[in-house]
Amino acid sequence: MAKDTPSMAKNKMRRCLVAILDPHPSNLEIEQLWTYFQSSCAYCGIPLDRTSRNGHLDHIVSSALGGTNEIHNHVLSCNKCNGDEKREEDWQSFLARKVTDSALVAERHAHISGWIERADGRGVLDPSVKTQAETIIVQVLESFDAAVKKLRALRP
Repeated sequence: MAKDTPSMAKNKMRRCLVAILDPHPSNLEIEQLWTYFQSSCAYCGIPLDRTSRNGHLDHIVSSALGGTNEIHNHVLSCNKCNGDEKREEDWQSFLARKVTDSALVAERHAHISGWIERADGRGVLDPSVKTQAETIIVQVLESFDAAVKKLRALRP
């Protein structure tokens, strides 16, 4: 296992700070997601076993594109669909490319859309709050960088 480097620590700090305003789904919410998708990949339909860790919570809208960690911004996905095939592609075009049977595409599209529609809007942050939070996070990370620089200067 790799040792933590300052850049790894900085990435963890950023994720932890962001999670204060945009927390990850609770265990109960994750259970609801598994139940809704009947322990199957939302895209390819392969059965998933929760104990084998082959099921992933795939962001519908990635955080890089403004998506949140709200549970209804996730679908249940197998590791192949989420990790190897979909990558940064939007879920609708990926589903259309992944599934060749148009009736099955429509069925899975409706199922995923039904999940998305359950969102209650609690995961959406006011843009001014996002801006304030980003300013705070930048300040914390700059302070961390300064501390790293000072500590490195103390090395013999």
